[in-house]
Amino acid sequence: MTEIALVADLHGNLPATEAVDADLRARGIGRIWCLGDVVGKGPSSAETFDWAVSRCEFILQGNWDEGIGKKLFPKDEFYYRQLGEKRLRMLTEFPLEYVCRISGRKMRLFHGRPTMPQPYSVHDEYDLLSPYFAPDYDAVGYADVHRQGMRVLGKGILFNTGSVGNGLGVAMAQYAILRGDVDGEEKTPLDIALITVPYDRERAVRDAEEAGKKGLHNWEAFIQEIRTGVYARNNGTVRKNL
Repeated sequence: MTEIALVADLHGNLPATEAVDADLRARGIGRIWCLGDVVGKGPSSAETFDWAVSRCEFILQGNWDEGIGKKLFPKDEFYYRQLGEKRLRMLTEFPLEYVCRISGRKMRLFHGRPTMPQPYSVHDEYDLLSPYFAPDYDAVGYADVHRQGMRVLGKGILFNTGSVGNGLGVAMAQYAILRGDVDGEEKTPLDIALITVPYDRERAVRDAEEAGKKGLHNWEAFIQEIRTGVYARNNGTVRKNL
């Protein structure tokens, strides 16, 4: 049996990323897959980007990775300066999804957007979510909505990893663990665990306050979100991004 951590939505929150890293090391989990959005929102995008590149076997492209990498939003100049051209280029080169077989199940992993047209909760309508199992996936895992969850959808399992750096609902660092036989063709036990990790949120608040003085956009909303676990952005007026 192999254990693999699925992390996503680090969003420039270095204290949360470091807490997850420490938790993974304490558990002895060395294999880490990243489902995207390693940058944006928070103040330390260069650091969370570098952590993901150094620790993860692969990184999928999220909506913030795409928007920042392609410089789609003028108000994101803070991130462009912080990341530099090499990191920005790498953001645009991340693949959109990853397909694997674990314990005899064919599993599809992606971030959410840009694969999905908008953020879907695991509890959204069947007709919105069932197409992501086509043509023959047994399990689908994604991120983007920053809320962990799991359900049986038809004959498949749908789960969301939650967010490392911008967890909603539960205001902690969130990630998932897969435990099973990687590349195994026969049906064997498969565990999917949703993990929450406390971290130094007030340190993250101080980091955001300092970055706000240097041009970080929407830093007050980021602070409110990491303190409360409640989405605080002005939905749609700047961008439709979580």
